Amino acid sequence: MKTLACIDLGTNTFHLLIVETTDQGFREIYRKRIYVILAENGIQTIGPAPYRRALAAIDTFSGAIAKHNPSQLKIIGTEAMRTASNGQQLITHIQDELSVTPEIISGRREAELIMKGTSLIVDLNIGNNLIMDIGGGSVEFILVNEGKVQFMQSYKIGVSVLFNKYHHQDPISTKELETLEAYLEEVLTPVSSQLKELDSFNLIGASGSYEVLQSVIEKEIKSDSCSEFSISTFLVLYKRLIKSSVNERLQIEGMPANRVELIVVAFALIKHIVDHDQCQKIIVSPYALKEGVLSELI
Repeated sequence: MKTLACIDLGTNTFHLLIVETTDQGFREIYRKRIYVILAENGIQTIGPAPYRRALAAIDTFSGAIAKHNPSQLKIIGTEAMRTASNGQQLITHIQDELSVTPEIISGRREAELIMKGTSLIVDLNIGNNLIMDIGGGSVEFILVNEGKVQFMQSYKIGVSVLFNKYHHQDPISTKELETLEAYLEEVLTPVSSQLKELDSFNLIGASGSYEVLQSVIEKEIKSDSCSEFSISTFLVLYKRLIKSSVNERLQIEGMPANRVELIVVAFALIKHIVDHDQCQKIIVSPYALKEGVLSELI
């Protein structure tokens, strides 16, 4: 048995996952997620406050890594690290702290790893499945038919990007929402074209935004099993959130406090997909990029 670790330097959150290998794959022994919101001041530059939060998160991770002493540590950077003018500076700080150089991957490579991670817990060999990972800087779509990839693309429309561009009033105004929806319609035309050709598909949600469904509806966030939700269940919650202010969302039982600001644009993204009549249900996967990285290491 070996101990392996992966850090996902996401635009909104930094994640650390440490596992122990088993005959079946791996067993989780430590998981930590820290909200850093790198794009708080825009994705082109990491502002002073999020930069400090990022360094503090890495310091926390350093302690956990020292305790568990993994034989391999892989660090992956995504959209903010790809885009920010001072991303390389942060990479250098992380390298100095952890003695491992972060690998900044492309959007397509990110999608590939998300699919590999998701496939460990969701059977992608049956029917049509659209994996959708909503990040802070980008959103990845992977359409899988009977286990074979039909479409794979990353779009620079993460929730921090959309929030900074479209969500200025509280609650979001009708005008802002209509403008956002029109933008998604235009940008995601290639995705819609693929979905309209299908008789049916399942939406596989692989990100923290989908955990809101688990947290609010099921009163728990799962780390080792999936949840399934009907489209009507999602729409009921969507209609409630879209009309609410930040303070009102904070009063919703089970609503993670760190998600109250960005969840409106996140749910607008999800609604754009479930509005396709072919969408049958939403499956929330706890596995995504980190698990994909670890599966490759194994």
